[in-house]
Amino acid sequence: MYISIILPNYNHAPFLNERIDSILNQTFQDFELIILDDKSPDNSKEIIEQYRGNKHISHIIYNEENSGSTFYQWNKGIGLAKGEYIWITESDDYADPRMLQTLYDNITKEENIVVSYCQSYNVNQHGEVNGDWSDHTKELAPELFARDFLMDGEKFIHNYLIYRNVIPNASAVLFSREAFLRAGGAETNIGFAGDWFVWLKIVSLGKIAFTSQILNYYRRHDKSIVTKALSENESRKNLFLKKHDLRMRLVYDKYQKKYKTDNVVRKLNRENIVDDSFVEARYLWVHGKRTNSLKYYLQALRYSDNKLKTIKRAFGFFTKK
Repeated sequence: MYISIILPNYNHAPFLNERIDSILNQTFQDFELIILDDKSPDNSKEIIEQYRGNKHISHIIYNEENSGSTFYQWNKGIGLAKGEYIWITESDDYADPRMLQTLYDNITKEENIVVSYCQSYNVNQHGEVNGDWSDHTKELAPELFARDFLMDGEKFIHNYLIYRNVIPNASAVLFSREAFLRAGGAETNIGFAGDWFVWLKIVSLGKIAFTSQILNYYRRHDKSIVTKALSENESRKNLFLKKHDLRMRLVYDKYQKKYKTDNVVRKLNRENIVDDSFVEARYLWVHGKRTNSLKYYLQALRYSDNKLKTIKRAFGFFTKK
């Protein structure tokens, strides 16, 4: 069996039929589907049961208690998987019928390709397309992500992935099960940016393939964490994103230290920890939360390679109006 598809669901009953049908109707048919429901309070179970008995479905599991993290479900599903490659299909998204075949063709082009992914559309809760994710990468490399490419993983991290999560939606990704396990699986306590941490670990183990074809439909809707954050004002939006980025970067730094990974990447990551800590510190300072603000400043100082420069930066940071 070439591919194991993991479908972790929580409270996405309105989108489940479209999600599951878009999996079962893929032109590539050599797969198993593992459905994991995280104790959804809606009628997700009723919809999932409509598919019981389908030849592709190897497991349907309902958690007795909510796990609190989709990344528990990632690890659980991949622990059950038999396929050489994994596709995590988030339960509110859906896919073009050609997507799995395209990603599979790309990941099998050469040896040691560990991640294959495609560009994604943005769609609303009604499935109406309102843009794509090319804007997410334009600042870093507008020309690169406008075409297909195959790249060494370390180079990809150095130039792109260390700066932001340029693999923004797991539903658009096919990856090596063996690489996922070698990298230690998913971290369950870093929240929103947990997938970014997985990609950083896996991509360092091989090559990455990207297709600019837009084959994945990434849905934003009222119940989405991202939508709730982005509906707030600009400063709160940045704070939300930076806070989760920062949590991931701190965990990634410990991982790099433990496994003695690339020193250049670790330095870049620590520089971003300093910058993100200042964003948190400044926001808390201007909102009167001085004690918590100073904690983030001290964190910036701890991770800085130039303590004097950081002290001078902090002086200007906290005295400006």
